[in-house]
Amino acid sequence: MSRSPRQQGPLSLPWLPPALVAILSLGSIAPLLLGPLPATHDGLHHLFRLFELDRSLRAGVLYPRIFADMGFGYGYPVLNFYSPLSYYLAWLATAAGAGYLGGIRFAYAIGSVAAALAMYLWAASFLPRPGALLAALAYAYFPYHVADILVRGALAEATAFIWPPLLLWLLSRYWVSRQGRYLPGLALTTAAFILTHNLTAFMFAPLLALYTVLLLGWPRRESWPCYAAILTSVMLGVLLSAFYWLPAALEVKYVLAGQAHGLTDLLGLLQPLGQWLSPFLAHRYTPLQGVAAQHPFSLSQAGLALAGALAAALAWRGAGRMARVALTTAALSLATSLFLLTPASAPLWRLLTPLQFLQFPWRLQAVTCLATAIIAGALFLRLPASPAAWALSLALAGLVAANSMTGLRLEPAHLPSSQKPLSESQVTLDGLLDYDFQTALWLRQYGGEWLLEYLPVWALPERATFFLPAKQPATLPALPAGSSLTVLEDGPLRTAVRVNLPQAAVLSLHRFYFPGWQVSVDGRVVPARPVGSLGLVGADIPAGEHQLTWSLGWTPCRLGGAMLSLAAALIGVAWALWRRQVSAVAVSLGVILLFFGLVMLRAWRYPTIRRPQALQAQLGDVAALAGYALEKRPGGADVWLYWLSLSDPTRDYRVFVHAEGSSGRVGQHDGQPGNEFSPTTRWQAGELVPDRHMLKTTAPAFGLYAGMYTWPDIANLPAMQDGNTIPDGRINLGEAKRP
Repeated sequence: MSRSPRQQGPLSLPWLPPALVAILSLGSIAPLLLGPLPATHDGLHHLFRLFELDRSLRAGVLYPRIFADMGFGYGYPVLNFYSPLSYYLAWLATAAGAGYLGGIRFAYAIGSVAAALAMYLWAASFLPRPGALLAALAYAYFPYHVADILVRGALAEATAFIWPPLLLWLLSRYWVSRQGRYLPGLALTTAAFILTHNLTAFMFAPLLALYTVLLLGWPRRESWPCYAAILTSVMLGVLLSAFYWLPAALEVKYVLAGQAHGLTDLLGLLQPLGQWLSPFLAHRYTPLQGVAAQHPFSLSQAGLALAGALAAALAWRGAGRMARVALTTAALSLATSLFLLTPASAPLWRLLTPLQFLQFPWRLQAVTCLATAIIAGALFLRLPASPAAWALSLALAGLVAANSMTGLRLEPAHLPSSQKPLSESQVTLDGLLDYDFQTALWLRQYGGEWLLEYLPVWALPERATFFLPAKQPATLPALPAGSSLTVLEDGPLRTAVRVNLPQAAVLSLHRFYFPGWQVSVDGRVVPARPVGSLGLVGADIPAGEHQLTWSLGWTPCRLGGAMLSLAAALIGVAWALWRRQVSAVAVSLGVILLFFGLVMLRAWRYPTIRRPQALQAQLGDVAALAGYALEKRPGGADVWLYWLSLSDPTRDYRVFVHAEGSSGRVGQHDGQPGNEFSPTTRWQAGELVPDRHMLKTTAPAFGLYAGMYTWPDIANLPAMQDGNTIPDGRINLGEAKRP
């Protein structure tokens, strides 16, 4: 008795191949999951951006366009320009208790597994399942994808591998079924693609358009409804992400992002085709790749693509329409991307200006990775899903994995000041300063326009020195005598103070100005502008007593983008309800509620908003101490001092913080303000400077004292507190208990 297809062995079970894909694809990130976090080109960038995202969310800022603690506390507008979704994905794991390192691992793992599953889903719609299995695992293991994770550490680019095959599958399903239930998914996936990595979405747009045209045929009357439905869905997805891309496009002129690499540098990365093929059986990665190209193809990738192309040619007549469309799209995309990697394409790079935003031509290998993976799967076009076919598919996938993984030479990630493998305890404000210093030091020693690319253009003259003592002090008028300030609240993107000015004056916050920063005086917004050589956010404040608030608000393009996204979301919900897809709306609402729940829980457990204790003290004519706050830390506490610069200091003073117990001094910290990176010669009159000092003490209670002294002669500045002269210059902050 013959058996039905469902009875032809365990591999015929529909759930088993996807399960194999999910499990086996994890091998491509096994070094990241099973050992220390590996050292990568961009790994620390993404780790500390996740850290900053978490701090902002805990302060109630749901979309922090500026990471306030980056740039030595001056703030960088990272998420105003960089696609945010991969960081939020990592944050979900962080908020659930996995920590920052666990969050990064989680995002890479989800990205790798989901990308392989999406490729299997699409490939299985036109290839025998052994071929779909090979295509999915090849997509996970081909070298550029592995390099994105384990060499480059490009979190957003690696996560973006999910979306192209998923979009292609949705287009295929809609073409086959003509069912509108696939269109909301098409809109959401388009938005997710842009929000994950806009440059990868830009690269794949021509491939997706080509696939659509080949699938639906040239637009004519009978195909117009399909074209209209797809175009409407894609545009809805584009509009859903408008809150991100519209400000990114219109405000990029204020920073170096997207402009950091010149055309000359870009053209210098083009290489002859022979230089794009690795000569090693065990693929090697930069800088030991053996050819001029930084990220070459592997021998297994080239061999499988050639074999798959030959098999496709032999089986072309018997292949279904969808298979022919997919393979034609892959072949044309592969040929185009290979051509654009060679010097022969230089005229196109010069002519097509948008191409230059890719910065690195080898980013196009994301396209070649997808194309070669699907062509490799074509090896099985004429082979039935027999045990032998499954065995061959797994063997070839194992060959790709061995070729791609055995040549890796990984070392544990570490902070610049330490050789110990990076640990969770090092992902702190101190670790962020260490990372910032490494970036700035690299710029000073080796140059590189791509470093500090989010520094506002008005601070560019000081780009390599803004964290060092100034050669010349600022030239702003000193604050009028009798000026006082009390800090009411200080958070990542909002600082509120009470100020009393005998005369009108310019006040500024220790943050780079960027469009959207606003200053309100007694609830009334006044014009904000960049002030001083570093372009700090400042404003003219009238005489009298006022409540003053610095906060990040809206610009016209941010508001316009948000309105477009909101309108698109409402249209999408109405569309889903009209199509009776209540479950999709319910799932989306559930995800939103989960996010808000995690934000509130995290904010309650680990608050980042400080409400300093009021203080009125003055050190000579240099600065006034306007308040202080104490934050717990393992082994001690962080003491935050809030200085109001009264004039433009001409010397670099040092700050001391002393903890005095019943038996004498139980803790001390000395150094330049801002953990050495906000020297007083960088201060300008009217600037409010938050200044953190790490106090090591295990004493449960102590008295706190602070002050400034000259260096190297070490003489405390004269101090006055509450109208009384303090002979030793030690300002009494009061009794404190270690939280």
